[in-house]
Amino acid sequence: MKGNWKDIAELVGITAILVSLVFVGLELRATNVQSRANAFQSLGIATAEFHQAFDDRLNLLFDQFNDLEALDHWTYSDWLAAERMLRADVRLLETVLLQVDQGLLDASALDYLGFGYTEDWLTVGAVACLWPRVSQGFGRVGPLVRQRAEDGTSPDRRAQCPVDLSKLRNVNQD
Repeated sequence: MKGNWKDIAELVGITAILVSLVFVGLELRATNVQSRANAFQSLGIATAEFHQAFDDRLNLLFDQFNDLEALDHWTYSDWLAAERMLRADVRLLETVLLQVDQGLLDASALDYLGFGYTEDWLTVGAVACLWPRVSQGFGRVGPLVRQRAEDGTSPDRRAQCPVDLSKLRNVNQD
């Protein structure tokens, strides 16, 4: 009889351990789902706030990003505003890419949050002009963004910058 009670106690113990493991697994899954939802919501809010911060000048500059003739008439101040706009957009993209890379978000988040177009960034005239400033040196974007932009646009499709920003900067300093 002692053996039966011992076997029953062991069976109850093993069952309790299995039930608790299932419970822990379900809790981890729920926490993971909640973390993904929070990350997605935070990025969505940040993206919306970024676009809501555009004033008439930034809207006009953004509208001219791929108009090579218009870019030729931008002031250095326009280029600085466009660079800040691009850097902010790139930082949002970088955050999404890092979260995808770490498995917190699925790759589909790029499209859901409006970053699916970024593989063709270097076909855009203003981006081609600003890319060296954004992708190299102080404050440059991380490797995930550089790889996405540079691998996503073949060299023969990349826009040529019609403006020498260093000369434009020097003209404005005189």
